[in-house]
Amino acid sequence: MAKTGLLILTNPSTINHVLPIAKKYVGKTLYVHLSQQRHLIPPWISKTDTSFKPPNFRKIVVGIYSQTMALCQNLDVRILLSSIKYPLQKSIETKQKIDVVIFDKKYSCDEVHNFMQSYLTNKNTPCEVVTINETSKQNHNSQNVLNENDDYLDFSQLVKDDSKIYDNVVLGGTFDRLHSGHKILLSEALLHCSKRLTVGVTDLNMLKSKKLWELIEPCEKRISDVHDFLADVDCELQYNIVPISDPFGPTKEDPNLQMIVVSSETFRGGQKVNELREQKGLSVLDILKIDMLETVPLDESVEETKVSSSNYRIRLLGQRLREPELKTHIPLKPYLIGLTGCIGSGKSSIGKRLEGLGAGVVNCDALAHILYRKGQPCYLSLIEHFGRQILDDQEEVNRRVLGSIVFNDKEQLAKLNSLLWPAILGLAKEEALKLFKKGHDVVVLDAAVLLQAGWDNDCHEVWACIIPPEEAVRRIQARNNLSKEDAESRISAQPSNLEMVSQAHVVLCTLWEPEYTQKQVQKAWDNLQNFLKVRGKL
Repeated sequence: MAKTGLLILTNPSTINHVLPIAKKYVGKTLYVHLSQQRHLIPPWISKTDTSFKPPNFRKIVVGIYSQTMALCQNLDVRILLSSIKYPLQKSIETKQKIDVVIFDKKYSCDEVHNFMQSYLTNKNTPCEVVTINETSKQNHNSQNVLNENDDYLDFSQLVKDDSKIYDNVVLGGTFDRLHSGHKILLSEALLHCSKRLTVGVTDLNMLKSKKLWELIEPCEKRISDVHDFLADVDCELQYNIVPISDPFGPTKEDPNLQMIVVSSETFRGGQKVNELREQKGLSVLDILKIDMLETVPLDESVEETKVSSSNYRIRLLGQRLREPELKTHIPLKPYLIGLTGCIGSGKSSIGKRLEGLGAGVVNCDALAHILYRKGQPCYLSLIEHFGRQILDDQEEVNRRVLGSIVFNDKEQLAKLNSLLWPAILGLAKEEALKLFKKGHDVVVLDAAVLLQAGWDNDCHEVWACIIPPEEAVRRIQARNNLSKEDAESRISAQPSNLEMVSQAHVVLCTLWEPEYTQKQVQKAWDNLQNFLKVRGKL
């Protein structure tokens, strides 16, 4: 299968038929070129058709991207707008090298050869050619020349509704993991822009109200992805892509902006932009509102019915976010999963679900209690450092007294951890080995302090259970009968969700019904089993 393909589309109405075939040949990126040449001529252009009207390219672009949602979600489809806006261009330019060219209708060998020879500038050699009607293939080592006398569509006619073209256009958004909805918004902005497009990309402090915001990609990555897409589909414009830390971004000060593109969801935000600009003596912006794309959610209990990045983030739960590194300092078996999460996150319930699927589970928090007992190595070390004041009448460690000593003293807490953590890890490894001998190839180390203690270095991979802090507070108050302030204090003393996600190979969330938690755990477990099978064959 080719990595990158180019679809020469002469009849957009056949896209439902064309896309499923194209995805059989292309694995990653599919460029779509809407052909306007006389030799590779779309059926809507005819020299003998006196009733000819230019097509509504906005509708075509929206239609194609809408269909990609249903027919090839895992394919990065990019409609090349340069060929629409600048039809006198002598070549098709793409950032990625083309491995296969797919024609949606049959052409003569001379036409195809001429196209490949002179018009396609960035392709691999050999470059495969597929004609969809017959799905015949042929290899071309070549490259294509347009007849300068060919007739072209005039870009000024392309957008019949909302047809005004602006020098300076602006839009904003999160743009997390670019999907078809984003591509429609960006393409609409491009089709109305002739010089400079400004894009505001929300920075960290604007994300925290979003669902599973900790899984949103870094701002730098999102800016890079937006620029890569824009420059790929329209290489002629100037791009000003900036991080924004408030809802207005460049619109509150740039006098050159003329139009803002918004979704139906953010239309009120566009109006507020104009209210602020009026207050500042700046010209108000024309507002182009784009309807949200509807979709059928994979799971109606948790997903939205619109195309959204939050749906994509929900689908990441239980998926492997990155491949684990091979750690040579720990044995390959048992395979150790470090499971962590803040208090109230549902971490222990995840551990029980994994146990039900066949994993061995070591409760590291419970092991810590054992180490306080008389006769354990840590017992004497604790008395030596903290004194006999920490003992009760039976000369057992009074954990409440010990806690009061270390709670507001970072030095004392660090000393306690330095005594306990190495001993807990040693016990955990012993327990893991016992479970392995009982037939558990996968053992989970359930540990709230996994990352702080550095135990992740002794695990093959890390799984993190996250929950919104406000939900964690609610759970802790109900379970432990604590005040809101005490619950928040306990949570703030632990690593944040963002810190855990940055270290995790798999992220899980118990925010929804138990059935959905089980689906996540099952997905993660199945993926792990497949990974271990493949690795076992290497």
